[in-house]
Amino acid sequence: MTEKTILITGGAGFVGSHSAEALVLRGHKVRIFDNLSEQVHASGYPDYLIKEVEFIHGDVRDRERLSQAVRGVDVIYHLAAAVGVGQSMYQISDYVAANTLGTANLLQAILDTRSQPEKIVVASSMSIYGEGK
Repeated sequence: MTEKTILITGGAGFVGSHSAEALVLRGHKVRIFDNLSEQVHASGYPDYLIKEVEFIHGDVRDRERLSQAVRGVDVIYHLAAAVGVGQSMYQISDYVAANTLGTANLLQAILDTRSQPEKIVVASSMSIYGEGK
């Protein structure tokens, strides 16, 4: 297996952190890009993140910061999203900016930096399915 450099946006979240650990254990270099939103990470940097990752604190709404993150990566897992179904009803602009514009910013950052990832994996957030019961 060839070692890849993998970027995970939203990598400090539930799916992202587990993906990061699995990828590191398979011998890949993993770069996490996450804004550590207070709603999700009230205590700051999570101690459950595997230590072997490179961590970049940033927000997908910041294209310049994203441009730094996409340089030199082979694969991108785009998992960053604003979550919380209830809040999406009254923080509409924030949700559109993070979830829709954030994805557009990622794609633009790839173009701007002339990065050529082999693969981009885009996943939805829990907001599309609703809160667990």
